[in-house]
Amino acid sequence: MELTQEHRLTVVEDRSLRNEGRIKKLEGEHEVLHELATSMAVMAEKQGRMGDSVERLEHKVDTLEDKPAQRWDKLISSLIGALAGAFLVWVASGMPGV
Repeated sequence: MELTQEHRLTVVEDRSLRNEGRIKKLEGEHEVLHELATSMAVMAEKQGRMGDSVERLEHKVDTLEDKPAQRWDKLISSLIGALAGAFLVWVASGMPGV
């Protein structure tokens, strides 16, 4: 069964219309994917900046947490120094009371 030229032309036109519809659909999907990729790139950049900010905040928190310990260490060092100094003065003065 041989198709007439008119019938073949109709088949080709129908196929062309279907293909055109598919192409338009793919173009729309491609645009959505492009927008998604752009959004992901922006989010990745923002996340990188947030990571840097978090690191700076962690450093600041660590510094604040260390301050009381440093003060306590200085206090203990000062007390030990004062006691050692008092002991030396006591020994240098001939150890009165012994």
